[in-house]
Amino acid sequence: MFGFVEGRVSGARPGQRIVLYARAGAWYVQPLYEEPFTEIQPDSTWRNTTHLGTEYAALLVEPNYIPPNITDALPTLGGAVVAVATTEGTPPFVWQRRWFRYAAGLALLLALLALYRYHLRQLKRQLNIRFEERLAERTRIAQELHDTLLQGVISASMQLHVAAESLPADSPAIAQFDHVRRLMGQVIEEGRNAVRGLRSTGDDSLGLEHALSQVKQEFAASDRASFRVVVEGKPRPLHPAVRDEVYRIGHEALVNAFRHSRAKSIEMEIGYLADGLRVLVSDDGVGIDPKVLRSGRDGHWGLSGMRERAEKIGARLKVLSRASAGTEVELTVPGRIAFRDQAPPFPRRWFARLRPRKAEGQTPVESGGKDFE
Repeated sequence: MFGFVEGRVSGARPGQRIVLYARAGAWYVQPLYEEPFTEIQPDSTWRNTTHLGTEYAALLVEPNYIPPNITDALPTLGGAVVAVATTEGTPPFVWQRRWFRYAAGLALLLALLALYRYHLRQLKRQLNIRFEERLAERTRIAQELHDTLLQGVISASMQLHVAAESLPADSPAIAQFDHVRRLMGQVIEEGRNAVRGLRSTGDDSLGLEHALSQVKQEFAASDRASFRVVVEGKPRPLHPAVRDEVYRIGHEALVNAFRHSRAKSIEMEIGYLADGLRVLVSDDGVGIDPKVLRSGRDGHWGLSGMRERAEKIGARLKVLSRASAGTEVELTVPGRIAFRDQAPPFPRRWFARLRPRKAEGQTPVESGGKDFE
């Protein structure tokens, strides 16, 4: 298969000629072994046929030069070789051509993008199935707890109340009965809260921030620290399974802060960011013992459970705490997993990362920036 190659020579002397080479692994003299020379025309131009090659070379040589038919490296300047010029050629195989390499790269990129989108759809589908299964199981457990354990404790509390009323007014056992009744009342209230939590993941119509703000209602007024929820960015609908796990992790972090931190101030920040969801619970309490932070408290599964929930949804959980310096629990969920609506197209998402975030984007849940009392 032949093509044409041509050029122009400046300052050629009489008798000088052109030797052409085409590269196909090694350099082959062109166009034929028997005809290795190309004559320079009176107007200083030259033109000849050549086989396909990845690169072409033109050598300006003296009349006595004898070119090699095949060579691994082009002859160098000097002696009978006056000048050497090379140019890009036409590869003999289609897969060696530049347009084919570009097309193959583009096809590979599109294939990877399609594979990524397929993987993302499969992940969301699995999260949906897991969410439905977990919700059904929690509903079943909540029903059993309500119908058996909780009702039994309530019945025992009523019997204890009847027994206490039958005692003489001056009986020394009345004080003990009252103490046991208070303990049972606390157990009943905690049991109801547990059943309520098993039955519900928080009303989606209220939003994650409002659902978590209700945690303060689970504690007596004397146990409440000042509590504030701050929202950064515009709230976006969350994937149901992810919202369920985020609610559970945030709920556990807040419960730990209210029960154990002895804090004066507890704050939750929820950030709907361009690249994902961020939830931060912080307090100014006594902090967590480093040993408990590493391995958890005996008989309690709060921290380990939070880490397991975060791992299930592909999120990252960080717990930072020092004695007498408060505690921070930070949860970050990638946007492709957290948000129900589709992510913006790639160029818009890339440019969004270039735009600086405004500090004033943080707004409290309630108008006027009031703390939750």
